[in-house]
Amino acid sequence: MISRSNPKLAQSSRRQPQTWLTGCLSRSMVFGICSVFSYCLYFQFLTSMLSLYQDPTATSAVHLSSSVLTTLAAVNLEVLNDSSKATVMAMATGYHLMDNKRFIGSLRKTGFTGKIILAVKPDIDPAVREYLTKQGVTMKFLNTVECTYTNKDVNPDNSHSKERQSCVDPYPDLKQRWSRFPLLRDFLEECEECTGPVLVTYFRDTFFQRDPFGDGAPAVSGLEVFEEHSSQKTSHWIVSEPVKKCKNITCDGTMLCSGTTVGTREAMLQYLSTMHAEMKEWMLDTKCCCNSINGDDQSIHNYLFYTGKLPFATSFPNRLGRVNTPGVQGSNVWNEHINMYKSLGYSESESRKFPYAGADVSGSSTGTWIGMGYGVTDEKGYLTNLDGSRSRVVHQFDRFRWPLERWVDKNIGD
Repeated sequence: MISRSNPKLAQSSRRQPQTWLTGCLSRSMVFGICSVFSYCLYFQFLTSMLSLYQDPTATSAVHLSSSVLTTLAAVNLEVLNDSSKATVMAMATGYHLMDNKRFIGSLRKTGFTGKIILAVKPDIDPAVREYLTKQGVTMKFLNTVECTYTNKDVNPDNSHSKERQSCVDPYPDLKQRWSRFPLLRDFLEECEECTGPVLVTYFRDTFFQRDPFGDGAPAVSGLEVFEEHSSQKTSHWIVSEPVKKCKNITCDGTMLCSGTTVGTREAMLQYLSTMHAEMKEWMLDTKCCCNSINGDDQSIHNYLFYTGKLPFATSFPNRLGRVNTPGVQGSNVWNEHINMYKSLGYSESESRKFPYAGADVSGSSTGTWIGMGYGVTDEKGYLTNLDGSRSRVVHQFDRFRWPLERWVDKNIGD
């Protein structure tokens, strides 16, 4: 078992990387520890929430003793209260004004004062450009170029298929979805004032509830990667199929989401460069480059971590770190919601129009969009970590569908 230690991070919510083979042989969670005392605290903490964490549709709230929470909070006394040197980066090409307001508006509303760098199209909507300028966003304009590789699996009627045959300057040797890694690396290197922690994230399905690097956030050490729900494994086809085909390796570890990653400036630059180097190798091998999956950057992200090629990275179980990735839970809750109304005789389209049970339907922006019995929000509708605190960053919020999307639109700020 590989053990990595980044003592500056809050140990209570961290999982240490393990080799791919070891991950296949064991499902135990290995945390970096500073002492036998802290290890015992972590075990008590995780045991108290195990039943909820393993059940993606659990509705019971988690109650942790105040003494445990107080001690856990004191494990790492180094926190961040000033995000002025921090950076948030994303690819934001072709999105509408409301998409930009959900992302930028919610981030600025948290009090984030750092740098926001977005990659956008040259023909960006004037209204979007005006909004981004007003919000102090640095825009990096991308130009598409002819790819230097050939992918015969191109369906002209499929947008994802078209994207796989589209490249961005100066990386014509990479699929467009992959090029975000070297592009964001280049933008970060160019930013001399970006000296603090960095968040690289997907744009469309991410919004912010608290400053990622302020308001008492834990200090960043090395690279932080984030697990999806514990029921989501790397045996899922989006990881297992490309990695099996390319590397002849299989595994059943907890899925890491490549959509959100946090690190120091140095760690982020190293991570993005490592991803780029691995992608260049995959592009040279027909077994690796030319599968039909557009989101196979997730395959590489998981492969690198679980084979120990990111020794400076630490994984965080979902709802225990800086990022909450509720995709699996949101999809399950939504499907159960629809199936309940269908069982009462409503059609599929009719079932989709009903709010979640227990939702505040008064129209108030401060009311919850889903009942408290689901155990995913606080009394005002903000998604929460397992200890009840509001999650700082929420990725994949769209899996809860329109009830959460409407709530976000009411709470994004100007």
